[in-house]
Amino acid sequence: MVDNKLNYPRFSVLMSVYKKENPSFLDEALKSVENQTVVPQQIVIVEDGKLTAGLNEVLETHKKFFEGDFTVIKSIENRGLGLSLRLGTRFVKNDWIARMDSDDIASPKRFELQLDKIVNDANLVLVGGQIDEFEGDINNITGFRSVPTSDVEIREFLKWRNPFNHPTVMIKKEVLENVGGYEGKGKLEDYFLWAKIISSGYEVSNLPEILVHMRTDAGMYSRRGDLKNLKYILNLRNYLRKLGIISITQMIAGDVIMISNVIIPSTLREKIYKRFLHKGA
Repeated sequence: MVDNKLNYPRFSVLMSVYKKENPSFLDEALKSVENQTVVPQQIVIVEDGKLTAGLNEVLETHKKFFEGDFTVIKSIENRGLGLSLRLGTRFVKNDWIARMDSDDIASPKRFELQLDKIVNDANLVLVGGQIDEFEGDINNITGFRSVPTSDVEIREFLKWRNPFNHPTVMIKKEVLENVGGYEGKGKLEDYFLWAKIISSGYEVSNLPEILVHMRTDAGMYSRRGDLKNLKYILNLRNYLRKLGIISITQMIAGDVIMISNVIIPSTLREKIYKRFLHKGA
C-alpha cells in the first residue's frame, strides 16, 4: 500500500446502491476499493431507497473493517443515480471525489494513477480512464470502451458521444459544486455534468490505462432502447447547442443518430456496439 501522506490530495469514493443489486457484486466492488495501492480516506455510500438484508449485511461488514471513514446515507425512496450522487456529494469531506459503481471492479492501481496525474497537472479538475467489460467472471472480457485522453480530443468527442466512462472519474468537489452538481437526468446525469464542466472552461483528461472492469449482462443493450431515454437524449442535444458546444446542424444530425439507436432492435444495437463502439476482446 502506498503511503497516503505523499503529496496526494485527500479523496473520497462516492457510490450509490439500490435494492436490486447483487450483494456479492457490491462486496467485490468495495474490496477493490479497499485493496488499492492508495486507499481513500472516506467511502460515501448512498442507499437509494430501502435495501435488502443481504446488501445491508455487506455494508455493515465493510463499515466495521474499513480503516477510514465509512459514511452511509439513507434515502427513503429510490431517486435514481443522479439525485443519489447529488445527495452523497453533501457528505464528502475531502477535496476530490472518485466515482465507483456498486457492481464494478477497480483495477488495483486505479487511484494511484489518477492521483499521479492530478499532482503533475495542477489545472486538472476531472480525470477518468478506460474500461473493459466482462460478463460473469472478470477474465471473461467481452469488450472495451475507449475514450480520448487529451482535453482537445475530449471536447470534440463530447459533441457526439459521452467522453468519459463515468465509474472511472475522479473530480474536484469544488468544481462539481461550482457547476451545479449532479442532476436527475435519467441515465444521462453524467453527460450533462461533463457538458457543464467543459463549457465552463475547466481542464479535463482521461488516462490511457484501464481503470475499471465494468460488469455487463445480456440486458444491457435492450435497456439502451428504453423509450423513456428519448426525452433526456433530445434535452441533452439541445443543451449542448445552447452551451455553444454544437451547432444546430450537429444537433439535428445527433438527434437522428440517437433516436435511431433507441428504436432499432436490441439485437442489431448489440452488434453495432460490440463491433464499432465497444470493440470486442
